[in-house]
Amino acid sequence: MLKKLKKLGISFLTSLMVVTGIGQGFINADQTLPQLDLEAKSAIAVDAKTGQIIYAKDDKQTYPVASMSKLLTAYILLQAIHKGEITWETRVTPTATEVDISNNTELTNVPLQEGHSYTIRQLYQAMLVGSANAATMLIDNAISGTQTKFIDKMRETAKSLGITDAKIYSANGLTAKYLGDEIYPNTDENAENEFSVRDMAIISQKLIKEYPEILETTKLTKIDFNDNGEITTVNNTNELLQDDSNLEVDGLKTGTSDAAGYCFASTTNKDGHRIITVIAGAKDNDARFDQTKNLLNYIYNNYDYLAISTNQALRQDIKVKYGKQSSISTIIGNDLSLWVPKNTRAKALQIKLTPKSSKIEAPIKQGETVGDYQITIAGNLGFIDGSTDLKTKALAANSIEGINIFIKWWQMLTDAI
Repeated sequence: MLKKLKKLGISFLTSLMVVTGIGQGFINADQTLPQLDLEAKSAIAVDAKTGQIIYAKDDKQTYPVASMSKLLTAYILLQAIHKGEITWETRVTPTATEVDISNNTELTNVPLQEGHSYTIRQLYQAMLVGSANAATMLIDNAISGTQTKFIDKMRETAKSLGITDAKIYSANGLTAKYLGDEIYPNTDENAENEFSVRDMAIISQKLIKEYPEILETTKLTKIDFNDNGEITTVNNTNELLQDDSNLEVDGLKTGTSDAAGYCFASTTNKDGHRIITVIAGAKDNDARFDQTKNLLNYIYNNYDYLAISTNQALRQDIKVKYGKQSSISTIIGNDLSLWVPKNTRAKALQIKLTPKSSKIEAPIKQGETVGDYQITIAGNLGFIDGSTDLKTKALAANSIEGINIFIKWWQMLTDAI
């Protein structure tokens, strides 16, 4: 279904633009998409590579997200692993409070024992596969020493990712009252972490881009947690891993609480194109997975993936002064892609070329940067980083030699008159 888009990308673009110095071929698209109103408080779907928002419902409003919070903890952990601050074999011993939390049957956990130590790898797998809450707290201790210091680190990390609206009180997403004496100072016992689905999409995208190995864990349907020979089988809370709908979901994390309802951040890699979806506030366990399937099927039924390859000519030229040719053709500097409504016509794509300066002078070498492209689609919802279009360098498609120095002086003189 999506593979035919490689051919579409070439014909779609080469027929698009008139030759102009700074131009844009844009007419409002007459393509009307069917409406999708998911049964959830909020939802979002984004392209994992570009961050393009394909679908959004109340995506900027913060809500409790429960254990989806563990994705931020996973990001911080993987960052620490890659920096060499801790290793997968680092061992951590739980506090008495964490042992009590691990044996609270109201909560998702693997049972921990006082005086026993556990590797970071064990705890990481338990956190992502089984949503183990006390195991998450042990990871925090290994990284920051205390829960309070780790929450401070979570808040700082969120801001570094451009997330400024989140409320963070725990590393695992538990309501504060469950944290005992490890509650964050001056926190109301009913406080819960709050993020928007856009925030969770940002965290998910960063995880997949920077630490794609996370998917090797999130795709596991179960693990065996070994505590000194005592085995606890932990099943993944992500039921779409074993779904027969051919959506190829391989992550990421569920979240459930009274305040949050049923939440789910998912990712799927279909036909080589990865999508992230986030659902917040579904009515029950089945609904969060059903609504995710509805969202993914909506995208696959109504959108195509448009790939624009490196060196693709976009049929826009830039005027050149003092050259043997008066203009130069341009090509894009790196691969680009957009999700576009099916049957979208070329006129719906918007391409703007801006020269790097008001006066481009020869000589120019092939491959030299001569400007910038901005590319988007009519009705586009933008990108999770706040931008409204794709950006790439415009490169010279060929070389242009400069004119004879005496002719150049004459042209400069006539320009000045």
